[in-house]
Amino acid sequence: MAFMSLCGIFMGMGFDTYHVIKGKGRFPLWAVFILDLLFWLSSVGIVFYVLVWVNDGIVRFPIYLGIIIGAWLYFLIGSKVYIRFLLTVLEWSIWVFQISVKFIDFLLIKPIEIIFHFIWIILGFLFTVLAKIGLFIWRIISWPLSPFVPWGRNLWKSIRGKMAGAKEKLKKWFTKENKE
Repeated sequence: MAFMSLCGIFMGMGFDTYHVIKGKGRFPLWAVFILDLLFWLSSVGIVFYVLVWVNDGIVRFPIYLGIIIGAWLYFLIGSKVYIRFLLTVLEWSIWVFQISVKFIDFLLIKPIEIIFHFIWIILGFLFTVLAKIGLFIWRIISWPLSPFVPWGRNLWKSIRGKMAGAKEKLKKWFTKENKE
């Protein structure tokens, strides 16, 4: 009967733990149904295991009485204290988790972001320097070639005109109408 009373106490503690976590978690209704089912099935399984271990699985009235007395004593004496303790532990765990996330962010993520930022700045600087050097070289090369620019434009226009006609001829040549 003492072991069954302990089972009742532990079932009460499990019930309070489950309800505190369920209240903090804000689960959807279908998940609450599944979690309720899992809680009660696991509670029954644990009580049955203790019953087999202590009493060879023989179920008698004192077994039920021990579970009821243990749960009643727990809810009468220790439930409020345990819930306050559990809420404190949850708040402390959340605080430790948040501090850990900030610590990891400060020691790992921020340095990597700073390194990538410096690499980006260096690449931008190198691109700017190369662009300025390329522009300088282009100005040096384009100055002696500037008399030939009108000639190159006329040449390009004539090549483009001839290519436009060739494009139309190729289109007609590859269409289905001309293949038949």
